[in-house]
Amino acid sequence: MKAKSITIAGKPLSRFYQLPLEKGSRVLRLAVLDPIAIGSHCRFSVGEKPGPLAITSLSFDQGLLTVHVKLEREEARVYLLVAYDKLLVSCSVDTDESYLGRYAYLTLRAMMRNGYCDFQEYYWPACFALGNKRSKYVDVVKKPGGFTITLKKKFSGLLRPGDDLPDVTERTVVPRERLLNRPVTARLAPVNIGYCFANTDLQHFHSNHYPFVIPYVFAATAYLKTVKSFKRFVLNPHDVDGISLSPQQEELNSICFAMKEIAVIRFNANAHLPEKVAETHTLNEANQLALFKLWNKALPLLMQQRFTHYCYTYGLRNVTGKPVMRDMKMVEFAMEVPVLSFVLKDEGDYYELELKLKVKGKLLHLNTDQLSLFLVCDSAKPYLWYLLEAEMDYKLVWFFSKVNFKVQVIKGYYREFFEGFVEGVGRWYEVKRG
Repeated sequence: MKAKSITIAGKPLSRFYQLPLEKGSRVLRLAVLDPIAIGSHCRFSVGEKPGPLAITSLSFDQGLLTVHVKLEREEARVYLLVAYDKLLVSCSVDTDESYLGRYAYLTLRAMMRNGYCDFQEYYWPACFALGNKRSKYVDVVKKPGGFTITLKKKFSGLLRPGDDLPDVTERTVVPRERLLNRPVTARLAPVNIGYCFANTDLQHFHSNHYPFVIPYVFAATAYLKTVKSFKRFVLNPHDVDGISLSPQQEELNSICFAMKEIAVIRFNANAHLPEKVAETHTLNEANQLALFKLWNKALPLLMQQRFTHYCYTYGLRNVTGKPVMRDMKMVEFAMEVPVLSFVLKDEGDYYELELKLKVKGKLLHLNTDQLSLFLVCDSAKPYLWYLLEAEMDYKLVWFFSKVNFKVQVIKGYYREFFEGFVEGVGRWYEVKRG
């Protein structure tokens, strides 16, 4: 995308030095910077540590990051503009389109504490109109020694070129199991078995599992109609020894044990190694889909159970021992399939794409505070959950749920970077033009 035609310190952007960013990101690595500096015939020692250089302050104005630095007794300003695939660099002392100066080089090195620097937080293309100090889309709040950049509430779903989008190439419906035989109900007893929908917020690090189902043993009240107390989570077949189970419960227990085996989310201690990150991501994606298929097998069996509860776990470490009574909420499941649709609105200088879900033609009012990866519920009926029917469905719902089910795209880069995504969505779902 073409950079804005502006002049900084009397120098047009065409005279800024261009450094390539890592493909698909706004990351610049030292391993890339040093060879480029050598190739630009610099008049300083490449590899020189930035020790003598001090970054005194940072400022951000009209999309431009200005780094105020001091080297020995001299002061300078280094200008950085983050574009889609490159970093534009200039300096008040040296540096032009063919030469990377010492101040600019040492400043970049000082920002690379682990051998790289991610400039994503300074990447706001087309968010600042020429001549306007304030942005329509983001707030820049100054603070001692720097600033913070946050999206305005109305634009919490603003997308930028290069942002990750769900894959909308192929939508495959996962077959939903349906019971053909009449269920055999287990005899109710003072001590019996029920099933817990274990859920948590996937956006937090401590939330280390995908939603799954786990059996529990409970003591019933005198008339065997409600739970008097919870005894334990069922973690293996021996935890239900002595309890009479129906064939459906035996089958459901097997599904639950398989779920728990793959519900854990893997994290990578070597986040700085792209190949390790990709390997972990691939494993999580495979487990996610396998778990979703198990949910489709479990759903009709769950609907036959008299005792089903919901528990917000705060992490897998809490799914052990005895369930806490106050955390276990009664819950139901439905066989109806939620249907996704979208509304694309022209809002002047940007487009807004909104996700909507319906069940049997009735709009679901989703609550961002109560979300699950594979299932959705109406905010008016938080106890009733519906299972989505395709991997693409749950990935789109999860993506949009993080931005209040609406995304915004500035028109300046809509056609090049996002029109294809909207067209892909339109191949599988209804997209109304608002």
